[in-house]
Amino acid sequence: MDVPFHSSGAMSRAHYAIVRKVESAPSIHSADQYLALEIRSIQAQLSHPKLSLDKSKECLVILLYCAHLVTHGYLAEDAFDFAFSHAINLAEAATRIEDKRLGYLFCSEVMPLDHEFRLMLINTLRKDLESDDIPRICLALDNLITSPNEDVIPAVESRLHDLLSHDYACVRRRALFAFCSLSGYDRALLDRINGSVLKGLHDLDESVAQAALIIAGDHPKDPAFAKVVNNMLKSEASYLSINQSTILNILKCLRSLDLAETNIPILLDVLHDISSPKTTNSLSQVLVLGIFKVIGKIKPSVLIDVEKSKNTSVIQCIRHFLVSHNPNDVYLFVSCLEEVDVSIWAGTTPDHPAVLEGLEFERILQLLDSADQGILRKTLRIVNNVDPAILETQISLLLNTNSAGTEKRVIVLRILEIASVRYARDGDGYAQQVLDLIRYLDQPSPTQVIKEIIEISLTEIRLSSKTDFVTSCVGRFIADVVDQNTPLGPTALVISTALMTEYLELVTVPPQQLLSAIATRLKTCPPIVQEPCLIALIRIRAHCDDVPSDIVDIVNDISRSGRQLVRLLPDFLDALQSHTTEVPESLNTTPQMSRSSSRASGPSSSLKYAAYAAPVAVPRQSIRRSSASQHSNSSSYSETTSDASRHRLQHLPAPLPITAGHLALADSLSNLHISQVKQIPSSESTESWQREAEAPRADLITLESPFQMEAPTELASSEAFDNQGNFESVWNLYSTSCDLRGWCNIPIDDLIRRLQRVEGHHLRVISADLSPFMGELKILMISNKKEEPSTSAAAVALRLRESEEDSCLWRLRCAETAAGERIQTILNV
Repeated sequence: MDVPFHSSGAMSRAHYAIVRKVESAPSIHSADQYLALEIRSIQAQLSHPKLSLDKSKECLVILLYCAHLVTHGYLAEDAFDFAFSHAINLAEAATRIEDKRLGYLFCSEVMPLDHEFRLMLINTLRKDLESDDIPRICLALDNLITSPNEDVIPAVESRLHDLLSHDYACVRRRALFAFCSLSGYDRALLDRINGSVLKGLHDLDESVAQAALIIAGDHPKDPAFAKVVNNMLKSEASYLSINQSTILNILKCLRSLDLAETNIPILLDVLHDISSPKTTNSLSQVLVLGIFKVIGKIKPSVLIDVEKSKNTSVIQCIRHFLVSHNPNDVYLFVSCLEEVDVSIWAGTTPDHPAVLEGLEFERILQLLDSADQGILRKTLRIVNNVDPAILETQISLLLNTNSAGTEKRVIVLRILEIASVRYARDGDGYAQQVLDLIRYLDQPSPTQVIKEIIEISLTEIRLSSKTDFVTSCVGRFIADVVDQNTPLGPTALVISTALMTEYLELVTVPPQQLLSAIATRLKTCPPIVQEPCLIALIRIRAHCDDVPSDIVDIVNDISRSGRQLVRLLPDFLDALQSHTTEVPESLNTTPQMSRSSSRASGPSSSLKYAAYAAPVAVPRQSIRRSSASQHSNSSSYSETTSDASRHRLQHLPAPLPITAGHLALADSLSNLHISQVKQIPSSESTESWQREAEAPRADLITLESPFQMEAPTELASSEAFDNQGNFESVWNLYSTSCDLRGWCNIPIDDLIRRLQRVEGHHLRVISADLSPFMGELKILMISNKKEEPSTSAAAVALRLRESEEDSCLWRLRCAETAAGERIQTILNV
């Protein structure tokens, strides 16, 4: 951003600074961080007890900029709640129109429609509507139009009725639109202003008449409205130079009202005049499509009779668009052709010949290979309306095409697109076509999972608005699952189980039969699709009173035969054998670190399920050693170190036999390294450790520690960093090297875990309640490489300041820019 402040149009230096900072940000994430910091700064400024209206206005302008630029979902939903009262106060107390407009604008753009602060706006809106100042009335009406609210209707309805007869056209037009917006909460509002809408259709001001047309089109069919609008069409078309925008608004209204048969010849004359290649412009093309949308609602026999009486055809008026080299013209042609019945132009009836010639039909078929998705989709629907067999032939030709790699993927996508049009009203046919395509593709590789087919078919079913289509499609897939004689590949099985999970209420097959069918498939299906099968079983289990024992046996057999699903099966068995009829909640499998509690804990009895026997022992060469430091009672972090090295099993201490809690702890802290371990001579305990170490590690789900941990041992650290004072010296040493800062949107606990996983480094952590830099967590990432000339040169120094929203500010210094940027990618999440 090279524009100077005086030429930028910024409201203040602060406004200019944040705009410049965001536009010069190296990434979207960096820009979001700048915006989040600016919002915090504005929040502090707005909390000043002697805040002026001018300062409030400046802050709201910057917040509007931040609200429109920040990535959706980056901020919390209530991130701007602190500013709503200031915006309402500005709309209420401001004396200048521009200030009042800003208050209303902020509420319209940022405040949710159902927010409780909307109630505070009602009194302000009512006062402005009852004012004699036209700008204030218009501002209040604009707010009602853009931000309608159910609670405001009783307070403003009577005044809105009065404004429908206001002397100023701008007020009358806005009053009509305000009724239209509020009718979303109370449809009866439009019934109570029928007379005003009819009066508005005859208003001398064109903007008011067009507003009344929009409301008439949204109003339920009324003969009085239809008569007036048809008369308006006849009147407008009688002028030598027609007003295309007015006729376009009339046509939009006539889509919901009935077009009088006497106006059909008038509409054909207008179409003939505006569709000439010499006079066509953008507005004319929009009007051409608008005419076809209205003509498409006329009975084909009536339209054919009018065409014969005028010795013309609506298709002849647009046929020159078909041969155009402009894609927009071709798109206009197929859009118009799709609107009218095929009997009007395709010669599908013996008493009315085809309007287009053979070359023109051939040109339409060539559009089936168009690279433009919009043209292709509309052409498919047109051809399907003429003869569905043409699309079936297209599918057969594509299936017989020898292709591989990217070309084969394109063909699969094209077949699915054709099938979605060909069977748009036949869910059973669509499902059968997808299954046939999957079986054809499974012939060379029966274990593959084709992601494109899964995504497209499930999306097509979900987006369908026809319940019959969805029901028949789901029924076809499930019928193949239940029929054990029908082979199903992994792709078809994933689609079927996904449909069971989402549309179980539409399935007519008994739930127990579905359980048996999926369990039987579970024994033979590849491991890659066993997880979706288990999810479907859990979903169906919620609708069963009890589960056959053979299904439980099948799951037990799979649990013993392989390790792929060992983390899912215990929870699944628990859900399967439960007699509740609710879907079980998913269990969190990630061990959590807590700043408010110590690592050392007493015996816990809150296991999610009973610990099961360890798998059969298999000799292993080595295991990982791990331990954890104890958290301080003041929610600060103890000094820890970590590395990625693994050690041989040597005289491991065993104050207690290893338990499920030990395993869970070892799993979550596998990268921590302990340099000094208290040796307890106990051959019996050592043998117990070795026996457990030789067994494969059990995968556990959300186990809390069931044992009393030993006293924390002293953790090793690099000799170059003996105490807190050296952190400050290293920090100052790197002041001229690489100095980075930013915002991390995850808790410090999670950030520590990420840093522990950085290969080639171990950590030295200094708690926030120790110097230097009190209130900030200090971390030294020390390289494990022995060939480094000095330990300090191989270190990365980090300072973390925690926020109240599970995020933190960070600052980083190190000797090398490349190393700093590598850590920065971990911090910028």
